[in-house]
Formats: sequence, structure tokens, C-alpha cells
Amino acid sequence: MAYRAEDRVETRPGEPGFDTLGGRQLRAFVAYACKVFGLRKGIEAVQDTRRNPTISAYAVAAAIFFCGLLRIRSLNALEPRLREKPFIRLVGASGKEEALGSADTLSRGLRQMDRATVRRLSLGIVAKAERNKVFREGWHGAMHAFAIDGWEPISSFNRHCDQCLVRHVKVERGGKVVEVEQYYHRYVVAMLIDERFDMVLDIEPLVPHDLRPSGAAKNGEDEGELTAAIRLLRRVKQTFGWLELVVADGLYPNGPFLTAVKQLRMSAVIIVKKDGDEPLKEALAIWGDKPPQEIVVDEKAGERIELWDCPDITTLGTYNGPIRVVRARITDIEQPARATRTWCIAVTGPAATRLSSLQTLKVARGRWHIENTGFHQWTTRWRFAHVFVHDADGILALYWLFFAAFNLLTLFLYRQIRCYGRDRGKDVTRTISRFIDQLLDDLARLDRSPWDTS
Repeated sequence: MAYRAEDRVETRPGEPGFDTLGGRQLRAFVAYACKVFGLRKGIEAVQDTRRNPTISAYAVAAAIFFCGLLRIRSLNALEPRLREKPFIRLVGASGKEEALGSADTLSRGLRQMDRATVRRLSLGIVAKAERNKVFREGWHGAMHAFAIDGWEPISSFNRHCDQCLVRHVKVERGGKVVEVEQYYHRYVVAMLIDERFDMVLDIEPLVPHDLRPSGAAKNGEDEGELTAAIRLLRRVKQTFGWLELVVADGLYPNGPFLTAVKQLRMSAVIIVKKDGDEPLKEALAIWGDKPPQEIVVDEKAGERIELWDCPDITTLGTYNGPIRVVRARITDIEQPARATRTWCIAVTGPAATRLSSLQTLKVARGRWHIENTGFHQWTTRWRFAHVFVHDADGILALYWLFFAAFNLLTLFLYRQIRCYGRDRGKDVTRTISRFIDQLLDDLARLDRSPWDTS
């Protein structure tokens, strides 16, 4: 991996960030975020609709940004810090504030925040990283891939807003099984997946039935994941034109989604699971009992991989174009008696069809990055499942600020502290959590504003 000079913040002994694994990492992080990605200007551009606020939109956005970065569990847990000098210095407000308001102040600011301005902050970080050639090497086949998937972080039987989705579920209450309404928010997320960098690209909410366009809601149904995913796919391609390949799970090998991919001149690698559905049904009939076309032994992963490849299947009636289907049967070398795992993958588009069968499998397996690096880590470590504010616009504003923190932390760890993961073990999630502990320790010792990088 090559490193550009403008993507580094040089330090010398005695300066913030010189000690790679200890000391003043919080100052080093802020300096890096400001000099390379213009974090200060990005947060200053965030706006809200409050009239004559005591606490500025900048202070609210910066406080929420660092709440996410430091993984503070709620606005109530953040509230005591809003009166502490180290956190006020960290936020970098005007310098006159004795306090940064309260949890209610931040909640009100989030609900009235201009979603477009806070989204622009997060998108700008990824765009700047691409201009700095962070992703120039691509991944398999030198292609830039992103995963797209549905995510449901919030659900409740009591609290709800006017944009909550509603479903009926059966629960046990008082010894009886009853059917009750459950309120929830569901999104479709797009995440850049790479060997080293997993970064959030965009997020799209599913719309409740009463807010859907006229005629779109059948039988009063809320919007489905596929509809929101197609909308998100088009916006991601419009925003990041350099992306070439979308990776998705078993919900997506259907005509409408594949047609959208084709119209955008992109390629797709999609998991297929149902043996009775096309195009997998036709591919299985063609393969029959034939032996694998290729066998690969991966000593590093401890796997023996049998591969079948069937190009140009045209039996999916809702899609006008050929579909390639790849099947992989994986056996554990050390424990061959264990059950084998089988992957079936649909491939469309000129770029993806140039991938070898093994590369196609690796790209498909890379879809788990959005599950593990993204959803699992955000829920268990980043507090995304906590209801900081129960308002649809406020939730999205908060998520965009948290995504900006997540992306910047990822870039800082793997661009500035390049050997951090190897030095601290293979468990990346635990490694990052330990680093956050260091940032919290640094916050307690913060005696001046870290925003002055002159």
C-alpha cells in the first residue's frame, strides 16, 4: 500500500501523535481529520432550523460526532461531559461557553438539523479519501466493490414516531399469547468493502405506507427493502461514479434489481440460495453430477475449494441479459469430516464476468464485511441500537455524524497507525475498542484545544 504525503500528519518527539500506541492520540486524530479531511470546515457547514440558539449548530454537531467516536452510550451519559472543560475544548466551540447545553439541547438540535448538510460531511470524507488514492488499488480484479443490505437497529413496543414502520408480532403477556403492534426503523446501507478499508457510503430509510407515493402502497403495506435498495443503488452510483461492483445477499437475485444494476452500467455479485428459482435451477440442471471444473487448495485458509462455473444463463424471465452462476463447495482441510459449505453466486455485468471463479467466491464472501465490520460492530460497540432521539430526521442526522466518526477512525488507524492491528492482535473489533479507551484517557488530560494544528 502506497501512502501519499498529503495523507499523513508528520510528528516529532514531544509532539502529539509521536508515540504510536500511547500518549496523545486524541490530538493526533483531530489534527489528521482537520489537515487531511477538513473536519472543522465540514462540521461548521452543518446547519439546523432552530431560531437564535444558545448552543450553535456547530457545537451540537461536534458534540454528537465525538459522542459517536468515543462510544458514549447515550445523550444522558454524555450530559455531564457537556459541562466539563476537557470536552468543551474537544468540541472546539467559540471559547465562551461554560457548558454545551444539555441532553435535551442536543436532542432538539438533532431533530432540527439539516440532513443534507450533515450527510455532505460524511460523503466528503469518502470522496477525499478517493481523491487521495486510498482505494486506488481496488480489490479482486482491481475493482471497487460495495455491499448493500438491510439493517434494523431500532424496534419498540411503546415508543414510536410518525415515520415508524409497523408490524404485528405475537408475544407472551400474562401467560397468554397475544398479537401486538411493534414499531421499528429499517434502513438499507451501502458499505465499501475492501481488504483493509470498510467504509460507510450511504443509507436509505424504508418508508411507511402512508408516506409512499400514491399507488405504491399495496394493501396498506410499508415499503420493502428491495424498493429502497434500488433507490439507494442509483444514488450511490451517482455520488461515487468510480464504484463498479455491488455485492448483495439472497434477497437480490431478481429482475428489478439486476435491471437497475445493468442500467447503471455496473456489475453485480449476488448470493443465490433457492434451488427452485432461476437462474440457479438451470445451472444445477446443467452441472448435474459432473465433477468440479477447478479445485483450489488454500493452505493459508485451510480450505479445499471445488468450483463449478456456468456462463450465459438466460432463463430468468424478469431480466433481459445473460447471468453467470458459480458454485463453490468448501471443505476444511484439517477436519474433512465436517459438513461442507456450499456457495452459489449469480454474476452479471462485464466487469464481474471477468473475475475467475475463485475471485467471484472471495468477493461474495466479502459481503460479510457489512454484517461484521458494520452492523454487528455498530450495534454492540457504537450504540447505534440505542434510541438517542426518536425522530426519523434526528436518527438519520445522528447516524451520519456517527458514520463520519467511524470512517475517520478507520482511516486514521490504517493510514496513520499502519501497524496497529498487527501489533495488538487479530481481533480488529477488540483492537479498535482498546484504542477508544486510549482516546477517553486522553480526553481527561486535554488541557488545550486540539483544533489548533498550526
